[in-house]
Amino acid sequence: AEHFASVAQMFEDCGFAYAPHPERVPNTHLALELCELARAAGLHSEYHGAVMVGMWEQELDVADPAVLSEVAIGVGLDPAAVAEAIESRRFRAHVIQCTEEAHAAGITGVPAFIFEERYLLMGAQPHAAFEKLIEQIRADQAESVASH
Repeated sequence: AEHFASVAQMFEDCGFAYAPHPERVPNTHLALELCELARAAGLHSEYHGAVMVGMWEQELDVADPAVLSEVAIGVGLDPAAVAEAIESRRFRAHVIQCTEEAHAAGITGVPAFIFEERYLLMGAQPHAAFEKLIEQIRADQAESVASH
């Protein structure tokens, strides 16, 4: 409950709505698979945004194929391509591979931000956490320049 309240406050501080279903953490694998279909169609940003709004603001069940189909078609993806991707799960292996690569890089949650290919900031974080990390990166870079 404390974490939920903290994340809700961060969303509010940024001017974002925050209303996920309080008792459901959906399996997002199929949503990620359709994200790859959207990427191939040049609609990645639109689809991703619509899924995020659906999950975080509208309490949509983004594990439900019917919900995902509606979202995907709503942003302009071809209905037949959406149905085929859901039925065949043709992007499943790619999503699993990307997940494994993320885990190998130390990423165990979302969101995850990698700076300078070596600094990792994970989870919903307040602005201060980003500011602190950026200060650390600048200090490390200055130290590196000074030592060369």
